[in-house]
Amino acid sequence: MAEEDQMKENRDVQPGINALPRKMPTLIDPFREFHPVAWFPSREQAQTQTPIYSIKRNHGVAGSYKLHNLNDAINDNRPVLQKVIVEYCINDLCFPLFTAADLLDSPYPFDLQAEGNILGEIAERIARRTTKYFLKHLSKRGKTGGIFDNRFDPQHREDFIVANTSEYILKIQKYPNLIILRRTGKGKYGYENIKELDGFFDYRYSGKRHILVLESKLEKINIDCNYLVENLFAPLRALFPEAGFHYLLFSDRNSIYSRPNYERWRQVKQLPLKIHETLATHGVGSLFFTFNEKHEDFHRIKDFLILQYRSLKNLSLTLHGKMVISDKELIIFDGGETPHIKLVKDVGSGLWREVLLRHKK
Repeated sequence: MAEEDQMKENRDVQPGINALPRKMPTLIDPFREFHPVAWFPSREQAQTQTPIYSIKRNHGVAGSYKLHNLNDAINDNRPVLQKVIVEYCINDLCFPLFTAADLLDSPYPFDLQAEGNILGEIAERIARRTTKYFLKHLSKRGKTGGIFDNRFDPQHREDFIVANTSEYILKIQKYPNLIILRRTGKGKYGYENIKELDGFFDYRYSGKRHILVLESKLEKINIDCNYLVENLFAPLRALFPEAGFHYLLFSDRNSIYSRPNYERWRQVKQLPLKIHETLATHGVGSLFFTFNEKHEDFHRIKDFLILQYRSLKNLSLTLHGKMVISDKELIIFDGGETPHIKLVKDVGSGLWREVLLRHKK
């Protein structure tokens, strides 16, 4: 089908004929082509060595980002809080990744002291947007949606309880992030937060429900497999007993794959493999996706967000961008489409004055 062809990864791995049989879950698994596959490079190695685990397909979503300052054309006629700072585009579709409201409503200031928080949030937002597109175009037999029932009010969504049992609560912490609470008799109202979810997706395939839990890691993958089982999937299975479950880990390529023979084998590293094997014994599928963006891209976005935050707060700025200087003009760019500031020299007085910027029509 056309949509499935569009999603096909160009660098598919072709494991040898000695691929090991997979354990099939009770439900038809719509993501089976994205799971690690065990195989041997040769029949001789199959007799003496442990198998290699490779991932044949990535998400196949070619996304890219755009940086905008407050003067760019995209922000014409937008209220201040709705002005787009970072935009994420997939094919012909573009979505606001960060707006001015996201910067001003953040629980932490956008400065270098919060660098880790900023990078983590950038990764979460890109991973969520990529996953939404991936699921929408995965198959004509599947569709997204159904997380919230008719009680859900988008205008009053904070602290909304998605599902609950006598022991567990799944609720919105700060949309779209969710948390799982367990009744322990401790903490506020006798419940304690046991797991935060970067993303939660409800996918219906051939009439069956599949729930994907997204986790994004930019650097080192430091995940406790048993913790995932006890504090994530055991509670979710109690909350949604009829569903199939999948763990989706988004990270950079070097965190998931072994470097030698990457292009040929795309061999999974030991920790992702351990996650896959542990979750498989509990009937949970694993998907390992990689960011299109490089390490320097995340830092470029982070620096731009800090700059725009300081501009919105009317704080002093340090600009990193192109500068154009002539006898009569001084123009400084900050990474957006239009200049951040433009000064024109008055011929008579020799003084510089700031020009109100207007983008080209």
